[in-house]
This record gives sequence, structure tokens and C-alpha cells, in this order.
Amino acid sequence: MATIGGPDLSHDRISNLPESILVTILSSLRMDEAARCSILSSRWRHLFPSTLLDFEASPSSRRINLVKAVTSILAAYPDAPIRSFRTGSLYFGPEDKAALDGWLQDLSNRGIEEIFLCFKYTEEDKRRRIPKSLFSCSSLKRLDASNGVFPRATEAAAASLARLKEINLSDVKICEDSLHSLISQCPVLESLTVNFMGKFDRLHLRSRSLRVLSSTGNFEELFIDDAPNLEYLLGRFMHQRKVHIKVVHAPKLEFLACLGMSNTIDIGETSFKEELIHVKTLMPSIKTLSIKLSHDEKGYMEEGYVEWLMQLLKLCPCLETLYIKSSSWSRACDTASGSWETQRSVPCIDNHLQKVVIEVYRGHEWQRDMAKFLHGRSRFLKTMEFHCMDDGSGTRECFGKPPSEEWVREQKELLCLDSRAARDTRFLFFKRQLVDNHHEVCHDERYQRDYYRDMYDV
Repeated sequence: MATIGGPDLSHDRISNLPESILVTILSSLRMDEAARCSILSSRWRHLFPSTLLDFEASPSSRRINLVKAVTSILAAYPDAPIRSFRTGSLYFGPEDKAALDGWLQDLSNRGIEEIFLCFKYTEEDKRRRIPKSLFSCSSLKRLDASNGVFPRATEAAAASLARLKEINLSDVKICEDSLHSLISQCPVLESLTVNFMGKFDRLHLRSRSLRVLSSTGNFEELFIDDAPNLEYLLGRFMHQRKVHIKVVHAPKLEFLACLGMSNTIDIGETSFKEELIHVKTLMPSIKTLSIKLSHDEKGYMEEGYVEWLMQLLKLCPCLETLYIKSSSWSRACDTASGSWETQRSVPCIDNHLQKVVIEVYRGHEWQRDMAKFLHGRSRFLKTMEFHCMDDGSGTRECFGKPPSEEWVREQKELLCLDSRAARDTRFLFFKRQLVDNHHEVCHDERYQRDYYRDMYDV
């Protein structure tokens, strides 16, 4: 009996779609799922090699030998172009010892441009060694690796990666000489991220192409010798590790984070060393500065913190955005050394400062005095953010909880907001401290969308 009306369910409508759409569908699936789908019809079968353009080998819930599967696919489609290759927390067993070496040699013949290697941590093999065949990938433009050991890079070996524009290493052990070889022998390198790489004596930066340097600050000294195009410098924990920062030539540096009073800073004829501060050479290029203010063992602010901050602001006469952080868990006392009342203003406060972010605001007197000084002198201030945190009266039960709306109203009174120098300044109070990796994720669309959701409406 014929079916009257309704769709013909026996007809394969998906296979009638354009090939470009079918490839997009297959590419959105995991590798093993795409391989199974490709056997559904003869038309789908020849499309599978096109999905390898952006090859992603990520572990699935199915119990398959992913390393063996990747090796088999590369061997089965030797002519398929591969632009990017990504592994997701991949485990290599003893029998897979030579697999990665073979993959990299294979990829080097396909004009590979991007490689993302993520290795799974195991007790038996804590860090997977990246084979030297990496240096055969001369077409590589981006390299990401995590939880591994970087091969020793001589200048000759590093020169084979001369097309690299971006390097991101996280929890990858790399020797000091190898990193310096990469920096010096990659003439178009624009972005370098090295996090948790092991401790260095010195990171010597001499690169005419580098624009972005981001690091956790695992070194004793950061020596920026010649970086004419460097714009962004982030050292997340430099303030904790007492890094000596020396800048000879970085005329385009706009973003600098995160500095603390423990850092020795030498910029031209300017020097910050413990209590000895001499500001002669200025850095008018810096538009955004992030600093960390710390407390002594008794819970008081470090002696001379007001003078230190003012001299740092003097160093940056065109500063527009200032991030200020203090310890999120401390015994900080209300009484602090230093006075804002006797301070003269500086050029950046008078003419340029537009945004101040207090990353951890607990309503201490020294924080209020600092905020009142800044909003009372900054004629062009547009926004001052207070990322609030319950003081908890020293108890961990209240640690991290947002203060009450009543507490925020009280702080607004104590901050004397009506005495602001710029009448259109907006004061924003948030229910949480600023996330530690704000500067790394602040350009993410989702993060930007959610940023203002936790504000007080008082």
C-alpha cells in the first residue's frame, strides 16, 4: 500500500547537500565518529580525507587505541593535506614510543602550519618528550605544547622553524639556551607564551618582531635588550618571585603586568631597588599597568608603598588604565604606613588616567584613602571598579563570599564619591574579586559578556 502524503523517509536527503556542508558536518565530529560516518555511502567515503585539513585527535569515551588510529589514518591517506594537527591530553603507551616521531615526520611533508600537542600526565611517564623531528616542520607557523619536554634546540635547529609566528608552551620543560635560540632564530615570531617552564636564571629578549610576551615569571632576571615592537608584557607571578626587570629598548610597550615592590626595576636611568627609587627615564608608551601591593608579616602594608606607587605612576606619564591588587587572604590592618594627603599629583593622573580597577577590595582604610586620592585627582577618570570581598573578620568561613548590599552602601559613603574630580566617573561594585587570569581571558567574548553580571545594583 502506497504512502499518501508525508515525507519519503527512505530518501537520503543529507547526501544531497553540497560537499562543503558535508565536510563541515564530518569535521565537527570526533575522528572515530567521522570515520564511521564515512562508510554510510560512496559519496561520503571520499569526503573523509577532506576532514583531515584540521586534524583533531582527542580521546573519546569509546575504548579505542587513539595513537594507533592516528597512525593508521595518516598511512591510509598519505596525500591528504593537513593544515593543523591537534591532540587532546593524549596518552602514549610503551608500544607507542616512536609514534609521535613518525607523525611529525609525516606532517612535515604535508605543509603543516599549526601543531597543538597536549600530553596526558602519568606516574610512569611524567612528561612526554617531543622528538627532534619537530624541527623538520619548516612550514610551521604556530606551535602549542603542554605537559612535555621540549627537544634541545641549537641555533641551527631553531632556524628550521623560521616561519613560526606564535609559540605557546605550558608546563613544558625547556632549557634556557633552547628558548633563547627560538627567540633569536625565528625572525617573524610575534607572540611567545611560556608558563611553568622550570626556573631560568635569565630570560634575554632580543627580537625585532615580537609583540607579545606572556609568562609566569619563572626566572631571576628579565632582560629586554632590543624589542622595538614589543607591545604587551605579562608576567603573572613576577611580583612574587622578585624578578629583576631590566629594559633597554622597548619603545612601543603599552601593557605591563604584574609589578610588585619586591621587583628590582631598571629602565634606562630609572631604578627601583628596595627603598632607593630614582625616576629619570620615562615610559610614555605604557597605557595599562598592573601592580601588586603586599603586606608585611604583621599584616601592615609594606613600608613606603605610597611613595613606590606614586613613583611608578610618574614613570608612566601617559597611563590610562591601572590595576591594583592586594592579598586576597591576609591579616591586613586598617592602619598603614604612608600618607596620600601629602602627595602631589603626577602627569598621568592629571591628564590621562581613565580607568582604575581595585582587584580585591575589602574596605580597609588604606584602600579607601588610595581610592579617594585617585578619584579626587583624576580629571579624566571614566570608571573605577571595586571587586569586593568579605573581610570576614579574619575567619575563613566568610572567605570569598560577597559582602552584603548594606556593606556596599556604607563603603560608598566612606569613599566620598561626591568629591570626585570628574563628574561623569562611574563607580562599579562587583560581588567577587577579579579572576587571576583576567589579562589572559579578557578578550574572550564569553568572558566579556559575563563580566558585568555580578555587579551590585545599589
